[in-house]
Amino acid sequence: MPPPLATARDIPIHITSTASSSERRITPSWSIAHLKTKLEPVTGIPPSSQKLVLRLPDQRQETTIEAEDEETVEIGRWPLVAYAEIKVTSLNPNSIPLIPPLASVPKQTMAESTYEALPGTVLAYKKAHQQGRFDPAATEKQERKIQEMWKEVEERSIKFHARCHLSNESTRRGTVAFVGTIPSLPGPSGAPWIGVALDEPFGKNDGSVNGERYFQCEKNRGVFVRAERVEIGDFAQLGLEEDDPDMEEI
Repeated sequence: MPPPLATARDIPIHITSTASSSERRITPSWSIAHLKTKLEPVTGIPPSSQKLVLRLPDQRQETTIEAEDEETVEIGRWPLVAYAEIKVTSLNPNSIPLIPPLASVPKQTMAESTYEALPGTVLAYKKAHQQGRFDPAATEKQERKIQEMWKEVEERSIKFHARCHLSNESTRRGTVAFVGTIPSLPGPSGAPWIGVALDEPFGKNDGSVNGERYFQCEKNRGVFVRAERVEIGDFAQLGLEEDDPDMEEI
C-alpha cells in the first residue's frame, strides 16, 4: 500500500464514471468508505459496488484505491494531486440506473412578459433599486470593466501559442489557442475569453462552444477561461520525459 502523505487541504479531483463526469473537492482525511458514500449521488453507483481507480495528470499508470478495512483507511494514503482523476466503475453494471435524456424531461416555462409583470421577483427588485442593467450608469461601468479585462490580457502577456497553466494549478498546463470574444458565453459583451488547449484531457470541450469552433484540439482538452486564471511561462509539456536519454532524437 502507498505510504501516507502529509496532505490536509481539500483537493480538486475529476470524478468520472459511465454516467457522469464532474469536478469534486476531496478531503484527504476521508476514509475510503466515506468517499464512496459521497460518490454515490454523483455516479449512481452504490458504495458496495464501487471500484475506484486513481490516475495522476502526468502519468498513464493507474492505481486501484482499495483496502481491507475501508472504514478506517484514509484516502490521503494515495498520492492525490490537484486535478487527478478517480474513475468509478461498478462491479454490478445492472445497478446503474438509466438516466433519461435532458430533452425528454418535461419543463415548465413562463412568458417573459408574464414574469416582468410579477411583483416580488428579483427583476422587480432590481428595477426598484436601479441595479444591474437598470442602473443609469450601467453602460459606462460595463465598458470600463471590458477595458480593464483587455488590459489584463496585455499585462499578463497572453498571446497566441504561449505556454501557460491555469491559476495555481501547475498540473493543468497547455497552450493559448484563442484570445477573443465569445458572444454565446455569459458576461460582458466584448470581454475577452482565453482558449487553452490542455496537455491532458481535463478540459471541458474540443475548442468549440455551442456549436461554434474557436480552435482545434482533442476532446476534453479545451477550456475557455478569463485572463485572471492564466499564468504565462516556459512550462514544459506534461507527459514528455525530458530527462530520458532515449528521447533526445525521434
